[in-house]
Amino acid sequence: MIKVMHVLNTGKYSGAENVVITLINATKANVDATYVSLDGEIRDYLSENDIKFEAIDKLVVQEIKRVIKRVHPDIIHAHDFTAGIICSAATSIPVINHLHNNSPWLRRYNLRGVVYGMSCLRYKKILTVSEAVMNEYVLGGMFKKKNVVVGNPVDVNRIRGLASVENVITEEYDIAFLGRLSAAKNPLFFLDIVKEIKKKIPGIRVIMIGDGELKEDIVRKIESDNLEPNINLVGFQKNPYNFLKHAKILLMPSAWEGYGLAAAEALALGVPVVCSNVGGLPQIVDESCGQICSQLEEYCDAIICLLMNEEMYKDKVVCAKDKANKIGDVEKYADRIEKTYREIMLKGNV
Repeated sequence: MIKVMHVLNTGKYSGAENVVITLINATKANVDATYVSLDGEIRDYLSENDIKFEAIDKLVVQEIKRVIKRVHPDIIHAHDFTAGIICSAATSIPVINHLHNNSPWLRRYNLRGVVYGMSCLRYKKILTVSEAVMNEYVLGGMFKKKNVVVGNPVDVNRIRGLASVENVITEEYDIAFLGRLSAAKNPLFFLDIVKEIKKKIPGIRVIMIGDGELKEDIVRKIESDNLEPNINLVGFQKNPYNFLKHAKILLMPSAWEGYGLAAAEALALGVPVVCSNVGGLPQIVDESCGQICSQLEEYCDAIICLLMNEEMYKDKVVCAKDKANKIGDVEKYADRIEKTYREIMLKGNV
C-alpha cells in the first residue's frame, strides 16, 4: 500500500479541503493517507471520515520534516502553491503539487512566480483542476510535461443525499451565492447584479452562503444599496446543499477559479448556473444547464430570462442533473490519481 502525506496550508474547510477528503475516501483501498495541516475546524471533518490527521503549528520546513519522521510517506501530495514550495524545500521524498486555483499573480512576472517556478523543478508531477491554471502561469510552458489535468471529484450521490437531510429550511430563493466571501468569488459584483435585477423584480429573493474577509464590506454594501429585504446572509454552512437546493439559480461571477466546484455541486441538485468565463467553469457550464456571461447586463438578462421563462427553466433543470452525472465520476478521478502515484513509485526517487 502506498503511503501518501497530503499537506495543506489551512485548518479550515472549503473547496480544496473537500476535494482532498473525497480523494482520500475514494483511494482508501490502495492508499494509506495522512492529512497534514494547521489545526482548526478541519479536524472535525477528518474525524467524521476516519482520516488520520497530523496537525502542524505553521507550514514551515521544520514542521514538515517533523511530520515526515512520524508518517514516513512514500509520496508527499502538496496542495496549492505555498504547501508545494515548502514541501519541495523540506525533503527529497517525491512531491506532487496539486493546484486547486489559478491566482492572478500567476499571470505576470513577479518574485512569487519565480520562487514557485523554482519549486516546480522538484515536483514529480503538477496536477491542475483545469488547463487554465498552467496556461495562465507565465512560466507554465516550462513545466507542461509535468502537468496532468485531473479536474475535480464531484460525488453526485453524496451531494444529493446531504441535500435530502431533514431540515427546517422552508424559504425558497431565486438566486444563491455559494463560496468564500473573497475577491476570487467576486461577491461585491454579485451584489451589483442583484441590485440591477431588483429594478425589474423588486421582490427578488437571494441567499448568500459562505464567510470570509469581505463580509463587512458586503454587509455595508447591502445596507447602502437597500438590499436588506432581499438578501439573507447565512454565513458558512457545514451542509450548504440543504440551502442550495432551495434556490432556483446559482450565480457565480467569479474573478478567478481553478475549477469551479460549486457550479458542479449546483448542477447535481438540478440548479442551473449563471457564471463567468474563468478557470474550469466553461467545462462545467454550457447553454444546456446555464449560461456563461461577462458583462453586468448579460448576467441580468440571463437570470431574468430564466426566472420568467418557466419552460426554459425546467429544461435547464433536467439538463443540469444530466451534466452533473457526466462529470461526477469520483471513481475515474481516484483512478487517475492512483495511476500517478504508481508511476512515481515505479520511477523511484530519481
